[in-house]
Amino acid sequence: MRILDDIADGKFHPDGPTYARELGIAWHPQAYCELGRHPEFAEAFRRYSQGDAGYGFDFARIWSFALNCDHALSRVQGSVAELGVYRGHSSALLSLYAEKHRRKIYLCDTFEGFPEAHHEEGMGEEAKAAFKDVSLDAVKATVGDYSGNRWVVGSFPQSITAEMRDDRFAFVSIDCDLYEPIRAGLNFFWPRMDVGGMIFIHDYGSGHWPGATRAVDEFCAEHKVAGCLLSDLAGTYALARSAGA
Repeated sequence: MRILDDIADGKFHPDGPTYARELGIAWHPQAYCELGRHPEFAEAFRRYSQGDAGYGFDFARIWSFALNCDHALSRVQGSVAELGVYRGHSSALLSLYAEKHRRKIYLCDTFEGFPEAHHEEGMGEEAKAAFKDVSLDAVKATVGDYSGNRWVVGSFPQSITAEMRDDRFAFVSIDCDLYEPIRAGLNFFWPRMDVGGMIFIHDYGSGHWPGATRAVDEFCAEHKVAGCLLSDLAGTYALARSAGA
């Protein structure tokens, strides 16, 4: 990962190698380090980083998922969903918390890359061909066999099932990069979020996927809602459902 090379070269800290070694300790919450809370985090981290150790360096994202999903599910009724599963790293983490709280989790993806209908003006051929290096069987092996997993295969929103349409939600991750599916995801999930539920939208602040930023900004302006940016590598935007929103 390029950012790790920058850290080692001292770009972000005068003693880069030392900083890199201590990065994990510096970013763990005190409740975890000092009080022994969140005992399931080791398993959450293992699931998120399995098969690709580089994923494990996005501590802000992993902890944001772990803390907020667990928090929401402990206080809010409703299911979990991820729109944009790719290889299943974050889905594996979210499935852990869905199982802990005995909730269903909907895992929505084409599992074959971007549909041509979602391609955006200005997308290069490399971007159009991204995320095709997956198979549903491989992703299922990564995510695990929790009985509450619901696999929703196809282009969203056409792939929405009757079970999803009739459900309510406590925590949703949207990670599909492009304007059309992100906007469709917000339109579908937001009215089905229980008060206190949360939606994370990945890549809002990454700079690589302008459609993600536009989809969130338009949705927030139309619905008069606002969220906050997280400090993970791709600039996730977080929305929380409040009464009357």
